[in-house]
Amino acid sequence: MSVAISEREDEVNVKLRATRENLGLTQLQVAEKANIAERAYQNYEYGKRNPSVRTAIRIAKALNSSVEELFQKTQSEPDGNQT
Repeated sequence: MSVAISEREDEVNVKLRATRENLGLTQLQVAEKANIAERAYQNYEYGKRNPSVRTAIRIAKALNSSVEELFQKTQSEPDGNQT
């Protein structure tokens, strides 16, 4: 199960960074908008930690996005269920 989590974290951090950069925001600006520490946001974007649901909602709002867009698996990702 840890492999699936690592793969998902990699995709999430890529989405976080791409969304932030597309908006022309710095990590500090996103952290301030989400009312979290800059280091915490960096850890999420670097895939070192996972945000709580509450924090994920705040990050999504700061990035003018939805939690689903940032944290939900894409169709190309494996769901872990193999038949």
